Amino acid sequence: MILYNPHASLFSMVTLVVEFTNLGAVYKGSEVVTLRLIQQDAILLFVLRAVLAAFILVFTVKEARKLFSRPMEYLTEFWSWVELLVITVGIATLGVYFTAQGFIDEAAEQRKFSSFVFGLYKSAVNWFQLYTYLLALLICCGTLKFIRLLRFNSHVFALSVTLKKSFKPILQFTLMTSIILVAFTQMGNLVFGVKLQDYKSMPSSLQSLCTMMLGSFNFDALVDGHWVFGPLMFFSYQVLMQFILLSMFMAILMDVYAEECQDPGTDDLQMVALIRETTSKAAGKANRTLSTIGKSNNKTTAQAGTPDLDNRRKFSKVLKELDEAALT
Repeated sequence: MILYNPHASLFSMVTLVVEFTNLGAVYKGSEVVTLRLIQQDAILLFVLRAVLAAFILVFTVKEARKLFSRPMEYLTEFWSWVELLVITVGIATLGVYFTAQGFIDEAAEQRKFSSFVFGLYKSAVNWFQLYTYLLALLICCGTLKFIRLLRFNSHVFALSVTLKKSFKPILQFTLMTSIILVAFTQMGNLVFGVKLQDYKSMPSSLQSLCTMMLGSFNFDALVDGHWVFGPLMFFSYQVLMQFILLSMFMAILMDVYAEECQDPGTDDLQMVALIRETTSKAAGKANRTLSTIGKSNNKTTAQAGTPDLDNRRKFSKVLKELDEAALT
């Protein structure tokens, strides 16, 4: 069933499914999805997507040059894979959007001659949902790139190094936590699966335990499921997850962070170093430019007298001071 609100320009796709088995059991399912399939500011959105396409094209060419110039170094960097993920997701986002828009245009044309366009609208809704998921992933990756832009700051640099150095112990800790979580998931499914809807299957039981760890739970339902194993499972799970495993996770991060803060090399990455490097490059370019100009004017200045080399001496002095500061 298709519902349309012209005031808000919203479409609602309502799907109700009932399945009868040979034994007489009934399985039912429902889904309601509300989307804005017809955009009001279509021209502005089209222009913005065209800008996104141009940005992705330029960005692809730039990253392709880096990849072909130094392939091994490029593929071993973490942020290079983030850049490739942004490009891939961006291209997929545009492709999914135009595919969904094609289904909408086709449904609008067939609606003039027939009222059976539910399948086309259903396909359009599915594609638009996929477009939303890809767009969310694209925005997430784009936001994470701010960490790289702020890498000249010592605290951000220490955070990135901490996560990098703690990857192996966190991976081992995650393996141990997964084993414990699977054990409680199996226990919840076997003990409460018959009586409680939240533990009827392994995925639903895992979801219930994850929400319980975040503080969302129904203790009375666990007691109704089993008056002994319900409270026992609840308290043992909360103590193990909240007080023991979470403390171990924070201890791993804080230990690596403390070691990184004691490293004297961390403080070298400051804004002053960035400005010093930029100034050194600019002074070097200016020195080379003055050298070129001085060589070209040697013929004209030879007859008039000795050339004025004050500017070249000043830049040479600046470069020498910058090199000494960089060594210290």
